[in-house]
Amino acid sequence: MGVRRETDVEATPEEVWEALSTEEGRERWLDEPGREVVVEVADAPHRLVWWWWEGDEPATRVEFLVVPAPAGTRVVVTETSPVVPMARLAAAFAPAYA
Repeated sequence: MGVRRETDVEATPEEVWEALSTEEGRERWLDEPGREVVVEVADAPHRLVWWWWEGDEPATRVEFLVVPAPAGTRVVVTETSPVVPMARLAAAFAPAYA
């Protein structure tokens, strides 16, 4: 299950990358101070993938594609939830390794 959004930003791909990939950049636009972010893939300045969550809620995977566009940069964001809850999957195998 996933959600895909696209938006055009009046900034260079490098400026958008900085806003996405650094903690300082995210603080300027992302109003989610309690969320944990773990980066899975960082292919500057084109693609960034992270997992994020808050507290005990399930993590979701967020992929950003940063694409040059005539008016600046197009940002394509796809957020997905794992089909199988990862914590439950890990717990199912824990006895096999104990």
